[in-house]
Amino acid sequence: MATEPRFTFTGPGEDAVNEPRVVEPDEDAELVETCRRGQAIGYRTLYEKYGHRIYAFARRFLADEQHAEDVTQEVFVQVFRKLDGFRGDSKFSTWLFRVTVNSCKNKRRWVDRERRLDHRTYVERSRTGEPAAPPERELGQRELRDEIERALNALTEEQRSLILLKGVKNLSYEEIGDVLGQSENQVRGKLYRARKVFRDALAARHVRLKNLSDHELEAEVLAELGG
Repeated sequence: MATEPRFTFTGPGEDAVNEPRVVEPDEDAELVETCRRGQAIGYRTLYEKYGHRIYAFARRFLADEQHAEDVTQEVFVQVFRKLDGFRGDSKFSTWLFRVTVNSCKNKRRWVDRERRLDHRTYVERSRTGEPAAPPERELGQRELRDEIERALNALTEEQRSLILLKGVKNLSYEEIGDVLGQSENQVRGKLYRARKVFRDALAARHVRLKNLSDHELEAEVLAELGG
C-alpha cells in the first residue's frame, strides 16, 4: 500500500510560501527502525552509508584528520544514543548532518581554546614558514590542498558549513536550510556571498582559479581535498 506524502508549511514572515511543501519519504526510515529494535545490522549499515561523508565534511571543516575522526565517532555515538527521540520531522540524513555541523563547531571552539591555553606549543607545531608567492603560481597537489584548506579557514563557520554542505553532499538549498534552520531564500543569499568570499580568499593566496563556475570550482576543490 503506497504511503501518502506528508506536507509541511513554512512559518510566517517575508519568506513564507502559501503552497504546501512535499516531504519526501525517508529512505533510511527502515534502517532507523531496525536500530530501534536493537539489531546491529541497522547501526552498521547507517555507519557504512554515512561514515565517509561525515568524516569528509569534518576533515574539510576542521582541516585536521584526527579531529575529523574524533568528530565522526562522536556524531554517531550521539545520534545512536538519541535515536529513540528522533521523531522523523526531517530526514535522518538531515538530522545527521545537523548534528555533524554542531559537533564540528564545538570541536573547533575546543581547538581554539587549546590554542590560547598553549599558544607556544601550538605555534611550534603549526608553523609552516610559507614564503611570499608570485601571482597565479602553479601549485603542486599537496600545496594546492593546503592553500584550499587555508582559504576555507578564512570563512566564517556558517560560510564554511554552507560551502561544504553544498559540495560534500550536494544538498539542495531546501535541505541545507533544514540542516541549518534557515529558509531557502536565506540559504541562497548566504551561499552566494560565501562563494564570493571563498573565491576572493583563493585569489588572495594567488591560486589559479581558471574560468570555473561555482559548481565546477566546488567540484575541483573537493577533488583536491580527497572527496
